[in-house]
Amino acid sequence: MTVMDLPKAWLDALRPARPAVDTPPDAGIVYRHGGYCPICETEVEFTARTKWYRESLVCSRCQSVPRERALALVLSQRFPKWRRLAIHESSPANRGISPKLKRECRAYTATQFFPGEPAGTIIRGFRNENLEAQSFPDSSFDLVVTLDVMEHVNHPDVVMREVARTLKSGGAYLFTVPTYKAALKSERQALYHADGRIEHFAKPEYHGNPISEAGSLVTFRYGYDLPELIAEWAGMDVEVSRFHDRRHGILGEHTEVYVAFKRNC
Repeated sequence: MTVMDLPKAWLDALRPARPAVDTPPDAGIVYRHGGYCPICETEVEFTARTKWYRESLVCSRCQSVPRERALALVLSQRFPKWRRLAIHESSPANRGISPKLKRECRAYTATQFFPGEPAGTIIRGFRNENLEAQSFPDSSFDLVVTLDVMEHVNHPDVVMREVARTLKSGGAYLFTVPTYKAALKSERQALYHADGRIEHFAKPEYHGNPISEAGSLVTFRYGYDLPELIAEWAGMDVEVSRFHDRRHGILGEHTEVYVAFKRNC
């Protein structure tokens, strides 16, 4: 019997295996740049597979996205001793800056909101807290941190007052939230009513939620009036940092980091 007489299945088995991936590893990458990740604190490579850098421009080590690196940069610059501070982070992610805060901060508290469950109890590894009605005592924290949470709360004025209440004198609230450059005035997109009904003022928009596959409804689109609104709601002074920073991989839309300071009492 010659090789050509063998059954086709046997011949196929004798042929060299084709590579598992036929396309080069950088196929589809629209941006690539070396730099320094303020979360990893080392030299890395930033790559993106879409032009929407806000979600796609990732660090090669920690997989962080620009807003997380922006917050880490502001945190290290404005609060270099943050590891010794009492920090409350609401709705932390499972990558980026959140694991670093949990790992390196001496007094770190992570919370999620589980409606219908008792406030202050531990559920799925998180303390259950509604940002609009927190169970923490006054002056509990040096810093409060949120990443893209404020656009999902029902009453941002109440949240700001609660955050200010739980901050120590001179403490600060660091957060990111999409800020629309064409908007001079913030606008409500949806309202949750006490009876469970949702009133929509625009086409419903949902973002990812680490504890719910249903996602999180966008309730507000914020404009450039947000710092003044925060001052009005909670009496806090606000600084806003905006970035176009290739070195730290902070490019694209909505790179703002807000720091709202509680005045010394």
